[in-house]
Amino acid sequence: MKKLQFLLLVCILTFTVSCGQQKRYVSYKIQEGETMRDVADRLDMKTKDLLRLNPDIGRRPDANTVIVIPNPKIKKSTSSSTTTSPEEEVNTTDTNNNEETAPENQEDGTVFQQTVVEYETHEVQKGETVYRITKQYDITKEDLIKFNPEYTNIQSNNLSIGQVLKVKAIEKTVTINKDEVLEKFLTHTVKSKETMYSLTRFYNVTKEDLLRLNPEYPDLADNKLSIGQLLKIKPIEEVSKKENYTFYKDSIEVDTSINLAILLPFKANEYSSKSSKDIFEGNQLANMVTDFYMGAEVAIDSIKKQGVLVNVNIFDTGNRGKNIATILKDKKLENTDVIIGPFYSDKAEVVARDVNAPVVFPHYSSKQSKFTSSKLVKTSPEKENYAGYLASYLKDSYKDQEIFIVSDERKDTNAKVSKIISELKKHDSINTIHVLKPEKGYIKRARFTSKMSSKRHNWVIITSDDNVVVADALNSMIGIPDEVKVQVFTLEKGSAYDRIDNNKLASVNFTYVSNTYTDEEAIDTKAFNNKYLQKNNTIPSDYAIKGFDITYDVLMRLASGDKLTDTFKKGVSLRVENKFDYHKKTFGSSGNQGLFIVKYNGDLSLSRLR
Repeated sequence: MKKLQFLLLVCILTFTVSCGQQKRYVSYKIQEGETMRDVADRLDMKTKDLLRLNPDIGRRPDANTVIVIPNPKIKKSTSSSTTTSPEEEVNTTDTNNNEETAPENQEDGTVFQQTVVEYETHEVQKGETVYRITKQYDITKEDLIKFNPEYTNIQSNNLSIGQVLKVKAIEKTVTINKDEVLEKFLTHTVKSKETMYSLTRFYNVTKEDLLRLNPEYPDLADNKLSIGQLLKIKPIEEVSKKENYTFYKDSIEVDTSINLAILLPFKANEYSSKSSKDIFEGNQLANMVTDFYMGAEVAIDSIKKQGVLVNVNIFDTGNRGKNIATILKDKKLENTDVIIGPFYSDKAEVVARDVNAPVVFPHYSSKQSKFTSSKLVKTSPEKENYAGYLASYLKDSYKDQEIFIVSDERKDTNAKVSKIISELKKHDSINTIHVLKPEKGYIKRARFTSKMSSKRHNWVIITSDDNVVVADALNSMIGIPDEVKVQVFTLEKGSAYDRIDNNKLASVNFTYVSNTYTDEEAIDTKAFNNKYLQKNNTIPSDYAIKGFDITYDVLMRLASGDKLTDTFKKGVSLRVENKFDYHKKTFGSSGNQGLFIVKYNGDLSLSRLR
């Protein structure tokens, strides 16, 4: 663990560190057959330096892979190839005028004609060879390899009986009635640099869903998108009215520079005479602050490598923010574009009153609902939104389930119950909702089972966070007959559920509302974990991920050249673990409404239901 080294490096009573980037960068698209060494040679730089700029790119990237290169001029190629030179292919904006891949609009703007490619296929029979198949269909071996990149054995002339090979590309023009599609489906128009992964992750659909709904685009099977494609995402009846389906598209304006200030309670003075063990052992705040900053560091590095000039000023706000008054008095935040921190809600309001820049409050506080300053940005959703979000999901998913709500005598619990019932009753078919409260300290199992049926699925919604009530309700569910199907929901997986064995939770399909969700197999997750491990020699904690997500999202939004609050109108962003769906009050602060519905699977993995 490098936490002590970190503190010694950055924690001085009140200080600033300039991390201004000296070298400018732009993006460059790899050409067919080009290697990283080829590009490095033309840039008069070492291959290892180019690879260091692009840590997630191998030495032989695929054609059209976008990498980061130093700017300005690239050495002209001496090759006789007619391939466009890197200098001409530099792309530093998010605009796209590719007329060949965009759909052709008809006069009324409602009908699209799209050229798509379909493939004639051939199933390999016993005794057939690559040579025989290429001759049969009058194609070259290179064509066969290009049509079937998933079958790498073709290169060595090996085939397997039963392989279905694409053997001929057939261009076909399809006509799409936009009005009809928009009426029946949630849709997405493909923009530059979008991928199948980014779309399926944002809309929480599978690749198979997209293939099924968009048979006119067979290239989706090979993860190929064309700019301007109108994709059907899901039938309109499956679309939640409470969900924001506007996809925020990352973009970077040329020559963008950002002045970032980070205000965190490092408490260097208080810790100056303590050992690393004394500082971090059992000290939740010290661990949170340090991990948050180390995650933010990775985000800053990532943004800089994409060509954005980031100047970072770091301030130690001291114990309970005692240094903030001096920081403000000395005008240290005067030329700042955005401020992340302070950690304490009362100090965040003090800073917001004194500066012109947005002040990003980096974690949840029960007092954040009282923020009034228009400069404050709350990154964690309000707890009061959880009940409505779960109820909306249940209403949209209802298919004749029996509904039980477990409550208690507390006023705040009863308010949640009322909110859930009010939302569920908006569904025409939901007439009966059983509300159960403890009697003599517990709820008898019979009060559930007497109303449960093996012919209907049963929903049990636990609104209480009392340890005894939660344990009692879950034990009742675990003990019911196997033929009775139950799914248990709760508003938030609080500490009461930490006492319950995860296998028990999985056995009742435990489902809850969360402000975070991590797909461990996701590309973004793996990339962040690797970068964090390389930089800090440890795996990231929840607060390290939070530090990365908040910092990366804020910097990327500002890199567009727009004001931070203006980007909130442009859609929802998904980062490693957090969803940022900001809404700004007319006369108040901006708040994040990004929530997930998460379910336990039988193998103890988690699935995102919404």
